[in-house]
Amino acid sequence: MQAIAFYILLPFLYLFSILPIKVLYVISRGFIYPILFKIIGYRKNVVAENLKNSFPEKSQAERALIASDFYKYLADMFVETIKSFTISKESLLEKIKLENIELLLPFFEANRNVVITLGHIGNYELIAKAMPFYLKHKVLVPYHKMSNNYFNKLFYKSRTAFGTVFFPTFDTFANIKKDYGQAFALTLANDQSAPPTKSFWTRFLNQDTTFFVGTEKIAQQFDYPVVFAHVTVPKKGHYTMTFALISDKSKSENEGFIMKKHAELLEKDIVTDPRYWLWTHKRWKHKMPSNVEYGFNISRKSSV
Repeated sequence: MQAIAFYILLPFLYLFSILPIKVLYVISRGFIYPILFKIIGYRKNVVAENLKNSFPEKSQAERALIASDFYKYLADMFVETIKSFTISKESLLEKIKLENIELLLPFFEANRNVVITLGHIGNYELIAKAMPFYLKHKVLVPYHKMSNNYFNKLFYKSRTAFGTVFFPTFDTFANIKKDYGQAFALTLANDQSAPPTKSFWTRFLNQDTTFFVGTEKIAQQFDYPVVFAHVTVPKKGHYTMTFALISDKSKSENEGFIMKKHAELLEKDIVTDPRYWLWTHKRWKHKMPSNVEYGFNISRKSSV
């Protein structure tokens, strides 16, 4: 069944992908957005609850506007991701800009691997695909495998087309121990819901929130510098990534410092322009257990 679904849809995906982006945006706003938001109401209750808890100070009308803008962007991101299957280098670099990359240069020259930490703001598919054109570090990105192996291979081929190294999340340690012939930047999007008893707890968007611990634990175990990546959207279909140093001495930082800083920077970016964050994710499906305190609730020496 996986193969049948794949080969039926594949010609339509590529025909869709070669259309001009302006045509795709017309389809996005005129067809996909109304279906997602008004007809199907894809995870509409999840989005409404997330926004209500994250922005209790805003009125219902204000939150409804954010939700509408978010679904418009979600539709745009869908067509942009399909476009990424056939996007040219020139078009990609016109849409994606990485600024102040000189911040990472001393680490590369010292042959130091780095951790780049960020959230799911903007079109992370396009951004990850463009990063090798800007950074001297080899770009490594863990990803969650798709249930359909055929579509998983299709996305893998697209994602790695310009040199980004993608690998399944569960293979992270095996891949960071490989010799790439140059220093690498391990890029971790850390804003998904983590297991309540094996995570870092903090206040985030007015709620008790879990974060996966790998960002800090990998950095401290191998003494990698940690850099936060801010993503902004200057105009439709264009994304700018800028970097801010969290720590160049990870191993000597107090436990929780890196995770706390990541959460603070990500929250600030979301609050600045909330429509570009992934509100459909069930981010707060875990409630904080009564026997758990803020910070790490697992041993510092435990495995990630």
